[in-house]
Amino acid sequence: MKKSIITLLCAASMIISTPSIAETLRIKKNAPARYTVKKGDTLWGISGKYLYRPWKWPKLWQINRNKIKNPHLIYPGQVLVLRYVNGRPVLGVEGRGGIPTIKLSPKVRDDGSGYGINTIDVDFYKMFMKHPQFVTGEDFLQKTARIVAGPDGRTLYTIGDRIYADGITQHGDYLIFRVKNALKDPRTQQNLGQLVEFVGEAKTLSTPDSALSHRSAEAREALLANEYYAETDEKYFSDTKNGMTAVRTAQPLMITQGVAEITKHDYLIPKPEGLNSFNFMPHEPSQSVQADIIDIMEGISESGTMQTIILNKGVNDGVDRGTVLGVYKRSRVIQSPWGGATSNNPKEEPTRLVNTPVEEIALAMVYRAGRNVSSAIILESVKSVSKEDLLAEPGRDLDTLGTSQRIPKPEFLKFE
Repeated sequence: MKKSIITLLCAASMIISTPSIAETLRIKKNAPARYTVKKGDTLWGISGKYLYRPWKWPKLWQINRNKIKNPHLIYPGQVLVLRYVNGRPVLGVEGRGGIPTIKLSPKVRDDGSGYGINTIDVDFYKMFMKHPQFVTGEDFLQKTARIVAGPDGRTLYTIGDRIYADGITQHGDYLIFRVKNALKDPRTQQNLGQLVEFVGEAKTLSTPDSALSHRSAEAREALLANEYYAETDEKYFSDTKNGMTAVRTAQPLMITQGVAEITKHDYLIPKPEGLNSFNFMPHEPSQSVQADIIDIMEGISESGTMQTIILNKGVNDGVDRGTVLGVYKRSRVIQSPWGGATSNNPKEEPTRLVNTPVEEIALAMVYRAGRNVSSAIILESVKSVSKEDLLAEPGRDLDTLGTSQRIPKPEFLKFE
């Protein structure tokens, strides 16, 4: 799985890439005609055995991702067979008579978690919890539960501590996080959401809210469904009347996991289903994409294989879970010493600036996508990825990527 991306960049089809060339589905010369799936195999690794461009996996399986979200399950022990139909390569499973599919009802939600093998070899839970993530929505944080108290008046908590939260309405497992800073689009300065750090996990404790059952008729009429009157000290609460004030019960929880320090006022959200799985189909973007890196990790300007980067593109830009993008060192505008004429007019001064094409240095796969922001993991790289790099459709090494990319400040050289 961790093969160098050099094999991709040095393949004949990758040296000079254009959109028209990128549409070609090329099978490796040493691709196996039959392959038995083994324990520990990954979807990305298997696709790399057959394709110079593993992100074109759906084309090899002849899968229409717009209609089929949950394709054929791939399990250890199955035998994959490569065959050709009307000259086109097709990969299937021996003994199945083709590629079985599951057609989904519009009412059924599918997250693409249908593979028996993982897409890549990664501890997704650990990556999700330790790498930068994001939350979106203008009022999301206002509606998100928060820790309000802990044991012995402490403000720092650890595994095994009982904590109390306000805003929880359902029992279950919760992830704990805190906000790092706002995410801004480097081009438009649009607010894309909040960069967050997940620090742990907690589980609710069942407790009967007996105070509600003892409310008076007056209290039921005057208060919200989850509120009741409690005796308080009038010196500390401005809304206290006759020693009583309206309150609601804080939800007790037990901290079950911790990857960093947990503090008072941290946020809690329900733990998503399938958080421990990384099972979705790698594919190229549905449209042309040019994305900027808006965050890597706190205090780190460069990133490497199996680390997360945050991008300023999302579902609105044709980027969804499983989208594979190339990471490129941007073009450089530099001063040229060449003095030859650039036209038939000898009086015309030649342009003194030249633009170097981009250099593909890595491949990244999106695993979370919001409307205008997404998280991606670096799959393979030959150089460190930095915040100044650009992401676009993979396989465009030595391309100028049109004229829409950001033009850097020229490098001025001293000539003899």
